[in-house]
Amino acid sequence: MGFTDNLNTNQKKAVEHTEGPLLILAGAGSGKTRVITQRIAHLVKTLGVPPFSIFAVTFTNKAANEMKERVMKLIGPEGNSVFIKTFHSAALFILRNYGSRINIPRSFSIYDQSDQQEVVKEILNEMNLDPKKIKPSTIASKISEIKDKPAFLEGGDITAIMPDHFSFNFASLFEKYQEKLKKNDALDFNDLLIKTVELFRSAPEVLTILHGKWKYFMVDEYQDTNYAQYLITRHLSSRSRNICVVGDDDQSIYSWRGADIRNILNFEKDYEDALVVTLQENYRSTEQILSAASSVIKNNINRKDKKLISVKGEGELPVWCLANNEYSEAEFVINTITSLKSMENLKNSDFAIFYRTNAQSRIFEDRLRRENMHYRVVGGLKFYDRKEIKDVLAYLRFIINPNDGVSLKRILNKPARGIGKATLDKIISSAADHSTTLWKVLDDDILSGNIPKGIKEFKKIIHTLKESADSIPEKIKLSKFVRDVIELSGYRAMLAEENSIEGRSRLENIDEFINGVIDFENYEPEMTLPRFLQEISLFSTDENPEEDMSDRNNQVTLMTAHNAKGLEFTVVFLTGMMENMFPHKFSIDTEEGIEEERRLCYVGITRARERIFITSAELRRSFIGIDYMEPSRFIFEIPQDLIVMKKYYSEGFGGNSGFTGYKKNTRLHHDTNENIYTGEKEPLELTDVPAVEKNSGESKFRPREMVAHPKYGMGMILTIEGSGDNLKLTILFGTSKKTFLEKYTPLKKLN
Repeated sequence: MGFTDNLNTNQKKAVEHTEGPLLILAGAGSGKTRVITQRIAHLVKTLGVPPFSIFAVTFTNKAANEMKERVMKLIGPEGNSVFIKTFHSAALFILRNYGSRINIPRSFSIYDQSDQQEVVKEILNEMNLDPKKIKPSTIASKISEIKDKPAFLEGGDITAIMPDHFSFNFASLFEKYQEKLKKNDALDFNDLLIKTVELFRSAPEVLTILHGKWKYFMVDEYQDTNYAQYLITRHLSSRSRNICVVGDDDQSIYSWRGADIRNILNFEKDYEDALVVTLQENYRSTEQILSAASSVIKNNINRKDKKLISVKGEGELPVWCLANNEYSEAEFVINTITSLKSMENLKNSDFAIFYRTNAQSRIFEDRLRRENMHYRVVGGLKFYDRKEIKDVLAYLRFIINPNDGVSLKRILNKPARGIGKATLDKIISSAADHSTTLWKVLDDDILSGNIPKGIKEFKKIIHTLKESADSIPEKIKLSKFVRDVIELSGYRAMLAEENSIEGRSRLENIDEFINGVIDFENYEPEMTLPRFLQEISLFSTDENPEEDMSDRNNQVTLMTAHNAKGLEFTVVFLTGMMENMFPHKFSIDTEEGIEEERRLCYVGITRARERIFITSAELRRSFIGIDYMEPSRFIFEIPQDLIVMKKYYSEGFGGNSGFTGYKKNTRLHHDTNENIYTGEKEPLELTDVPAVEKNSGESKFRPREMVAHPKYGMGMILTIEGSGDNLKLTILFGTSKKTFLEKYTPLKKLN
């Protein structure tokens, strides 16, 4: 059996084209790894190419190891001689062997993130800046961001790409950082790539050697390459021109890591004689899922046209569920999982819940715990295990129990107050000497010697908060108190000052934690702080004895859409699909940002094998109150005949009797919480997604606006047609559509 016998026509074409530039546009689920590995096998076994003359790079150790294993299964031990590595490992190999040509010693050190932060910490101290107030991790991240820019690699003026929001001279710090690395004979991960480019430019004899060593070049996930990686592969393949790049421009979602989609879009400009082969047969998803995904992604301008064709058949239509709030949204998701498990014999592990930001996981986690349904969070911690949440909880625990030394040690210098390890050791020692608690040492001024002024600040904060806590819930609500803790402690200001992606994510988690406190209040208006902490303590894994540890692999998967890339699940829920959430509010100001968000949506949809559910909410609680949400623009890019709509309403937030956002008697008229997959009742009829039609300009309403009718209750306007006295509105009430003449119809706007 030949290496191309089990390939489709285009896969075979890609495998057999070995000479000259080749761009393989590998659509989602089209078997790109099979093509890469069988192409290597074809080169070695069919054409007699020495395995050591093949150079292949990808992005993760896991992907590189998988590629190596597959190659060895195909061609045996010879496969071990194929150069298959990550980009950074390849650069390390080159620099270890040839870096001395540009004065890089063979024994140079490689600094990881932790090492980078230590160097930054040293510099901050030298600049008389407090590394406890200015996070070294934030600075290290900014340094890496600058080094990813083409302007830095090209040696131009980098003043314009230096951040200007810090209270110190960042350019000076950056220069000192570079000097320290040079003095220490060290390179960070960015330098591995940058110095390799410098080597190729400064020592052409090295390129001559490598041109003699490697003749065939393959680059996986080419859409994720940055400028330095683009240059490395271009230099290496410049003689043989046997460069094959594999990727999908529609799945380029890492621009914030330095990935440049232009590398794959401009491949044919870089290599005018390139052959382009599109892998369009999809082996993962059904035709209905692919059609919905394609209808979204085709709206991007900066892409190469392609159409995926499913080999699995038509399948089920995607479903869009519009819920009244995020709690109803979560309820719909979990109830649907329960129903599908029962009716289609699926397992927890068949389901995945995607969201745009990590903070959105809380509501789903709470609901899954309530249903005793096992779950895992991929690419992050479970909500109540996240550092910032544990910090806030430590404040709350200490306020009601000042004898809690563990919590005191966690919060004493968070945010930084100049209270270091030496001072903490003195406090612990003094507490032991006087047989008292750590707090008593501070509060009773037992500590001797030089006392940091931060201790006085800390005491004042705690006393203020303790006094306020005594007023819960008679004079102050628990949620207001928690807000005060976060504000008065300086914790919110600390995260805001970071001005980083990580800092923003942690702020979102903090705000979501406050939403969780409000949920408890809705459930029990007289909720006290001790009772709240007691309830929260039950969320820890150690205190969930009902969890069957032997069933750890059978869990519902929760993750951000970014972390979902490369994975697949039987059933996917793409949640939080509202404007300013997905697409995210930080990405909607530029066309490039919107296009990347659309690619991320495409990635999310194409992870589904059998079913995709897209969910959104009309209302969502935020840190400042209740927000009225618009469905994501991406939903309305899916044609009516490719998606069905369901409305799912439940009372209040959190499934309780709290604020609903609507006046009484205007709720949607249908069986509340009835699931479309249960056989116990007549299932709800799914209706077409509302068409996006322009307002004629004469109507006082607009498409998708929520209205209340005195007879039919609350509905959503689907279309507005006609003019003058013949202006007609088609409105969706539950599962039925009604058309009215606007002039004679009593309607009230609800948002």
